[in-house]
This record gives sequence, structure tokens and C-alpha cells, in this order.
Amino acid sequence: MADALEHLSATAEAYDRVAVEYAEIVRDEFEGLPLDRAVLAAFAEYVRTGGPGLVAELGCGPGRVTAHLRDLGLEAFGVDLSPVMIDIARQEHPDLRFEVGSMDALDLPDGALRGVVSWYSVIHAPPQEVAAYFAEFRRVIAPDGCLLVAFFESEGDPVTMYDTRVVPAYRWPTNSPGS
Repeated sequence: MADALEHLSATAEAYDRVAVEYAEIVRDEFEGLPLDRAVLAAFAEYVRTGGPGLVAELGCGPGRVTAHLRDLGLEAFGVDLSPVMIDIARQEHPDLRFEVGSMDALDLPDGALRGVVSWYSVIHAPPQEVAAYFAEFRRVIAPDGCLLVAFFESEGDPVTMYDTRVVPAYRWPTNSPGS
């Protein structure tokens, strides 16, 4: 538990240090990523078919995906470990809700969400902590809700740590054992 808390604190501090630069780099990134936009649009359409309800972007950074989800017709809000990232998100998107928090311990009742998006944020979870993240996602998503997780694939290798220049991250295999 102490290791997990130290990891969360180190991740928040690292992103606090680069928040302004990071927000500038990713500000218009969706313009050049048509597949990412299409995946998010499909997620939004699927969520909407189940009826109204909240969608959380967990690990929202400066809020660009949260704002995109709103633009796709979802009632979206964002959560991030980094207080500086949340400050930027609130400044850039004052009409949206953003909270400082950890995606493995959300201040939400069971089944409160129609959907969760973890857009390249669970990559920072150490392998031994990933199950707790997904258990929390399951807890807060309604039984008929949706989960969208974006991550980097390890190209057939086992889980592989790599340096993001901010904090370590992990690439995950998409193949099942024995395939």
C-alpha cells in the first residue's frame, strides 16, 4: 500500500512539473488523429444508446478528451492526480467538471457512471496495481455501462516498462496466453 501511495504521489508531482508544456503539446492533437476521434465517437454513440448518464475520463490531464466527449453529446467530467493539470483543465474548459483524484479510489457510488474512459492513463499503473484500477472501474460503471481503455501495445512481448520522460509507463500485450 505504501508503494502504491508513493507511486501515485510521484506521478502527480511529475505531471505537475510538466503540465503547462504537456497541455500545449496535446492541445490540438485530435486534429491529426482521425482514428482516435472515430474510436471516441463510437464509444460516445454506444454510451448514448444506453440512455443518459455520467461519463468519467480518468487520468484526464488538461481535459481535451473530456471536452471532446462533451462535444460528442456526453455528460462528461474528468479526474486526474495532478492538481496543476486539473487547474489547466478548469481554465481551458470552465464549463466542465474536473476533480483531483486517483482512478483507483473514486469518490463515486457503485454503478454511478454510464461510462469510463482511461485514455493512455492506466499506462502509468505498475503491473501489480492494475487489477485494483480495473476493479474500481467495474465498481463505478453501471451494469450496462461502457469502458474504453487506450494503452500502448507491447508488440507480443510481455508487459514492458518504458520511459515517457515524465514517469515510467508500461506497454501491455493484447494477445492471450498461449496464442
